[in-house]
Amino acid sequence: MTDIELLKGLDTEIPGWVLQSRLTESGYVNIWQKIEGLVADGYIQRIMRGWYCLGPLLRKREPSLRYLACNVYGPAAVSGNLVLFEAGLIPEAVASVTSVTVKRSRSLKTPYGNIQWLTVPRQAVFPGTYAVKDPPGYIRAIPEKALLDQLYIIRYTPQNYPLWKAFILEDLRIDEDALAKLDLRLIQELGESFESPKITRHVKWLVRMARTG
Repeated sequence: MTDIELLKGLDTEIPGWVLQSRLTESGYVNIWQKIEGLVADGYIQRIMRGWYCLGPLLRKREPSLRYLACNVYGPAAVSGNLVLFEAGLIPEAVASVTSVTVKRSRSLKTPYGNIQWLTVPRQAVFPGTYAVKDPPGYIRAIPEKALLDQLYIIRYTPQNYPLWKAFILEDLRIDEDALAKLDLRLIQELGESFESPKITRHVKWLVRMARTG
Protein backbone atom coordinates (compact mmCIF):
# COMPACT_ATOMS: atom_id res chain seq x y z
CA MET A 1 0.00 0.00 0.00
CA THR A 2 1.38 3.40 -0.96
CA ASP A 3 1.25 6.34 1.42
CA ILE A 4 -1.28 8.03 -0.87
CA GLU A 5 -3.54 4.98 -0.62
CA LEU A 6 -2.95 4.84 3.12
CA LEU A 7 -4.29 8.37 3.61
CA LYS A 8 -7.08 8.18 1.06
CA GLY A 9 -10.47 9.27 2.38
CA LEU A 10 -9.19 11.20 5.40
CA ASP A 11 -10.46 14.72 6.01
CA THR A 12 -8.09 17.63 5.51
CA GLU A 13 -7.87 18.13 9.28
CA ILE A 14 -6.89 14.89 11.03
CA PRO A 15 -7.11 14.21 14.77
CA GLY A 16 -4.18 12.14 15.93
CA TRP A 17 -6.38 9.26 17.09
CA VAL A 18 -7.92 8.98 13.62
CA LEU A 19 -4.47 8.78 12.03
CA GLN A 20 -3.28 6.23 14.58
CA SER A 21 -6.37 4.09 13.99
CA ARG A 22 -5.81 4.16 10.23
CA LEU A 23 -2.19 3.09 10.65
CA THR A 24 -3.08 0.35 13.15
CA GLU A 25 -5.77 -1.03 10.84
CA SER A 26 -3.23 -1.02 8.01
CA GLY A 27 -0.86 -3.22 10.01
CA TYR A 28 1.76 -0.73 11.17
CA VAL A 29 3.40 -1.54 14.49
CA ASN A 30 5.70 1.46 14.96
CA ILE A 31 2.99 4.08 14.60
CA TRP A 32 5.05 7.10 15.58
CA GLN A 33 7.90 6.23 13.24
CA LYS A 34 5.42 6.00 10.37
CA ILE A 35 3.83 9.33 11.29
CA GLU A 36 7.25 10.99 11.36
CA GLY A 37 7.93 9.55 7.92
CA LEU A 38 4.63 10.89 6.56
CA VAL A 39 5.47 14.32 7.95
CA ALA A 40 9.01 14.24 6.54
CA ASP A 41 7.71 13.26 3.09
CA GLY A 42 5.11 16.05 3.11
CA TYR A 43 2.06 13.79 3.03
CA ILE A 44 0.81 15.30 6.29
CA GLN A 45 1.64 18.44 8.27
CA ARG A 46 1.81 18.53 12.06
CA ILE A 47 -0.31 21.31 13.58
CA MET A 48 0.30 20.53 17.23
CA ARG A 49 0.52 17.42 19.35
CA GLY A 50 -2.37 15.19 18.36
CA TRP A 51 -3.43 17.12 15.24
CA TYR A 52 -2.36 16.95 11.61
CA CYS A 53 -3.49 18.17 8.19
CA LEU A 54 -3.13 16.50 4.84
CA GLY A 55 -0.26 17.86 2.78
CA PRO A 56 -0.88 20.11 -0.24
CA LEU A 57 -0.66 17.25 -2.75
CA LEU A 58 -3.39 15.18 -1.09
CA ARG A 59 -5.98 17.60 0.24
CA LYS A 60 -9.02 18.67 -1.77
CA ARG A 61 -9.45 21.97 0.10
CA GLU A 62 -7.36 24.25 2.25
CA PRO A 63 -7.32 23.54 6.00
CA SER A 64 -9.91 25.51 7.95
CA LEU A 65 -8.26 27.66 10.59
CA ARG A 66 -11.67 28.22 12.16
CA TYR A 67 -12.33 24.49 12.46
CA LEU A 68 -8.91 24.02 14.02
CA ALA A 69 -9.57 26.91 16.42
CA CYS A 70 -12.66 25.12 17.71
CA ASN A 71 -11.21 21.63 17.95
CA VAL A 72 -7.47 21.33 18.54
CA TYR A 73 -7.78 23.05 21.93
CA GLY A 74 -11.49 22.70 22.47
CA PRO A 75 -14.18 22.82 23.28
CA ALA A 76 -14.07 26.37 21.94
CA ALA A 77 -16.00 28.83 19.78
CA VAL A 78 -14.73 31.39 17.26
CA SER A 79 -15.38 34.86 18.67
CA GLY A 80 -13.73 38.20 19.42
CA ASN A 81 -12.35 40.62 16.86
CA LEU A 82 -12.78 38.31 13.87
CA VAL A 83 -16.53 38.15 14.40
CA LEU A 84 -16.69 41.86 15.25
CA PHE A 85 -14.91 42.76 12.00
CA GLU A 86 -17.10 40.52 9.86
CA ALA A 87 -20.18 42.06 11.51
CA GLY A 88 -18.95 45.56 10.66
CA LEU A 89 -18.39 46.52 14.29
CA ILE A 90 -14.66 47.29 13.96
CA PRO A 91 -12.84 48.67 10.91
CA GLU A 92 -9.64 46.61 10.89
CA ALA A 93 -9.38 43.10 9.50
CA VAL A 94 -7.64 40.63 11.78
CA ALA A 95 -5.04 38.14 10.63
CA SER A 96 -5.56 35.58 13.38
CA VAL A 97 -8.57 33.61 14.59
CA THR A 98 -9.68 34.07 18.19
CA SER A 99 -11.65 31.42 20.04
CA VAL A 100 -13.00 31.45 23.57
CA THR A 101 -12.57 28.41 25.78
CA VAL A 102 -12.68 27.31 29.40
CA LYS A 103 -9.05 26.25 29.15
CA ARG A 104 -5.99 28.38 29.86
CA SER A 105 -5.29 31.10 27.30
CA ARG A 106 -2.69 30.20 24.69
CA SER A 107 -1.72 30.87 21.09
CA LEU A 108 -0.63 28.69 18.19
CA LYS A 109 1.18 29.42 14.94
CA THR A 110 0.23 27.14 12.06
CA PRO A 111 1.19 27.10 8.36
CA TYR A 112 -2.28 28.48 7.64
CA GLY A 113 -2.39 31.34 10.15
CA ASN A 114 -2.38 32.00 13.86
CA ILE A 115 -4.93 30.99 16.49
CA GLN A 116 -5.46 32.57 19.89
CA TRP A 117 -7.54 30.95 22.61
CA LEU A 118 -8.83 33.17 25.41
CA THR A 119 -10.46 32.09 28.63
CA VAL A 120 -14.04 32.96 29.57
CA PRO A 121 -16.22 31.41 32.30
CA ARG A 122 -17.30 27.86 31.54
CA GLN A 123 -20.99 28.73 31.55
CA ALA A 124 -20.41 31.58 29.07
CA VAL A 125 -18.56 29.74 26.29
CA PHE A 126 -21.45 28.49 24.18
CA PRO A 127 -24.56 30.62 24.86
CA GLY A 128 -24.91 32.96 21.90
CA THR A 129 -23.11 30.68 19.44
CA TYR A 130 -24.23 28.63 16.45
CA ALA A 131 -22.86 25.92 14.17
CA VAL A 132 -21.55 26.98 10.76
CA LYS A 133 -22.30 24.01 8.54
CA ASP A 134 -20.03 24.76 5.57
CA PRO A 135 -17.46 21.93 5.56
CA PRO A 136 -15.73 21.16 7.79
CA GLY A 137 -17.94 23.30 10.06
CA TYR A 138 -17.16 25.20 13.24
CA ILE A 139 -18.84 26.94 16.19
CA ARG A 140 -19.14 30.72 15.94
CA ALA A 141 -20.36 33.48 18.25
CA ILE A 142 -23.08 35.89 17.19
CA PRO A 143 -21.95 39.57 17.21
CA GLU A 144 -23.60 40.30 20.57
CA LYS A 145 -21.70 37.44 22.19
CA ALA A 146 -18.43 38.33 20.44
CA LEU A 147 -18.65 41.87 21.83
CA LEU A 148 -19.17 40.60 25.37
CA ASP A 149 -16.31 38.12 24.98
CA GLN A 150 -14.01 40.89 23.81
CA LEU A 151 -14.99 43.12 26.72
CA TYR A 152 -14.45 40.28 29.17
CA ILE A 153 -10.95 39.37 28.00
CA ILE A 154 -9.72 42.98 28.04
CA ARG A 155 -8.39 43.63 31.52
CA TYR A 156 -9.06 47.37 31.55
CA THR A 157 -12.50 48.47 32.72
CA PRO A 158 -13.27 52.23 32.72
CA GLN A 159 -14.52 53.59 36.01
CA ASN A 160 -17.30 55.84 34.72
CA TYR A 161 -19.60 56.18 31.74
CA PRO A 162 -17.78 59.00 29.87
CA LEU A 163 -14.49 57.08 30.07
CA TRP A 164 -16.25 53.90 29.03
CA LYS A 165 -17.87 55.54 26.01
CA ALA A 166 -14.51 56.92 24.86
CA PHE A 167 -12.97 53.47 25.42
CA ILE A 168 -15.63 51.79 23.28
CA LEU A 169 -15.67 54.28 20.43
CA GLU A 170 -12.06 55.48 20.35
CA ASP A 171 -9.87 52.74 21.83
CA LEU A 172 -11.78 49.69 20.61
CA ARG A 173 -13.03 51.63 17.56
CA ILE A 174 -16.50 50.09 17.76
CA ASP A 175 -18.74 51.55 15.06
CA GLU A 176 -21.59 53.37 16.79
CA ASP A 177 -24.10 52.77 13.99
CA ALA A 178 -23.33 49.04 13.88
CA LEU A 179 -23.48 48.89 17.67
CA ALA A 180 -26.96 50.42 17.62
CA LYS A 181 -28.19 47.55 15.44
CA LEU A 182 -27.31 44.86 17.97
CA ASP A 183 -30.05 43.18 19.99
CA LEU A 184 -29.92 44.88 23.38
CA ARG A 185 -32.18 42.34 25.05
CA LEU A 186 -29.92 39.55 23.84
CA ILE A 187 -26.84 41.37 25.15
CA GLN A 188 -28.48 41.58 28.57
CA GLU A 189 -29.38 37.88 28.55
CA LEU A 190 -25.94 36.78 27.42
CA GLY A 191 -24.28 39.13 29.88
CA GLU A 192 -25.91 37.28 32.76
CA SER A 193 -24.24 34.01 31.72
CA PHE A 194 -20.79 35.46 32.51
CA GLU A 195 -21.69 35.99 36.17
CA SER A 196 -19.10 38.78 36.11
CA PRO A 197 -19.36 42.22 37.77
CA LYS A 198 -17.22 43.61 34.96
CA ILE A 199 -19.61 42.40 32.27
CA THR A 200 -22.57 43.59 34.32
CA ARG A 201 -21.05 47.08 34.26
CA HIS A 202 -20.39 46.92 30.52
CA VAL A 203 -23.96 45.79 29.83
CA LYS A 204 -25.36 48.59 31.99
CA TRP A 205 -23.42 51.17 29.99
CA LEU A 206 -24.34 49.55 26.67
CA VAL A 207 -27.99 49.94 27.66
CA ARG A 208 -27.37 53.55 28.65
CA MET A 209 -25.67 54.31 25.33
CA ALA A 210 -28.54 52.72 23.41
CA ARG A 211 -31.10 54.84 25.26
CA THR A 212 -29.30 58.17 25.55
CA GLY A 213 -26.45 58.10 23.01
